[in-house]
Amino acid sequence: MQVEFTIVFYISLALLGLILLLNVRCRPSAESEKGFFDRIISKEIQGFLAVFIIFHQTEITLEHLEAGTRDMFQFADYKYYGILAVAFFFFSSGFGLIKRWMTDESYIKGFMKRRTFTVLVPFFICNYIYLTDALLGNIREGKSFKFVEVICSFFGLFLINNQMWFAVEIMILYIVFRIVFSRVKKAGTGILIMTFAVLIMMAIGFLSGHSDSMLMSYWFKGEWWYNTLLMFPVGMFYAYKEERINKVINRAYAAILIGASVLLVIMDFIHRNLIDNLIYWTEFYGSNHPYIDKLAGLGVETVLEIVFLIVVITIISRLKFGNPVLKFLGKISLETIMINYLICDKFYFIYSQFGLYAYMVAVLAGTIVAASVVYLVKNIVLERRTGLFDGDVR
Repeated sequence: MQVEFTIVFYISLALLGLILLLNVRCRPSAESEKGFFDRIISKEIQGFLAVFIIFHQTEITLEHLEAGTRDMFQFADYKYYGILAVAFFFFSSGFGLIKRWMTDESYIKGFMKRRTFTVLVPFFICNYIYLTDALLGNIREGKSFKFVEVICSFFGLFLINNQMWFAVEIMILYIVFRIVFSRVKKAGTGILIMTFAVLIMMAIGFLSGHSDSMLMSYWFKGEWWYNTLLMFPVGMFYAYKEERINKVINRAYAAILIGASVLLVIMDFIHRNLIDNLIYWTEFYGSNHPYIDKLAGLGVETVLEIVFLIVVITIISRLKFGNPVLKFLGKISLETIMINYLICDKFYFIYSQFGLYAYMVAVLAGTIVAASVVYLVKNIVLERRTGLFDGDVR
């Protein structure tokens, strides 16, 4: 079993490398001097990171279903890096919003339908899938939910699957952005207000602890609700000062890349040790200083995420990533994050009966197919004509 997990780990790394590096090329110097980070490249990298999150959530699922982390060895490493993928999602969202607002005077018009509904529709599609599955599970096991729980879950106020938290927060951020930037005239002022709103959301999550149930959960229950959220205003700030920041990157590319890479390794070492010493779920493990432990973890993770983003942006300034696979995966990245847990859970019997190889293939294929179906249904609801392999990346 240990050998099996190790082999699968290296195969998964090879797959990730192949997806990312297919058709990679050096960026022309003229592009490096201008804006090189845009919506297209950010969506394609999100597609790559969505596959990474599949591996991350698979590891978490196997751990929760008592597959045993001792046997996982290197494969268990995926649990440490999910925050970096999500940090990039928030960063890209913040960047994209400010970039469009600064360059399109009519951007706020129709914003709710164009951006919020794009998240809202797949959220409720997945929510009803999870709710139906949970209700059917209760029938099989002779259990029942309270009426209030079912109603709240129907409207998304309770989360049957807590992995859907990202969609909830990004919708809240879109709504706040719409309110703020329909009134402010200067980007800097709007970013400050958005940062304050993000800090309030983080404080709520920080003080809310965790849900007692993995099946029904209120919003903002768990450290994942707040430990990457600050990257949203960081992305906004980068868009606001993009030209100035890019000049610094171009002038000191080698120094920034080497320095940030070394710091990333150091922060990663510190972060892994903190996680192993339980900076999460402190209220359940009898920590003497639960909030201090949480705050220490949040501080380290924030620095780790910022350094990671510096490395990514610096690399993108010189290398141009993009291929049909990344474009396709970028389209379904949000749906992938939301539906993946269902596939991990329902396909667990494959792991039990046929082993890890068959399980991983089934989870990858099943998640991509399910996410594609949700994406197509979303487009039908929103009356969009773009398919999985044509049109814009959205």
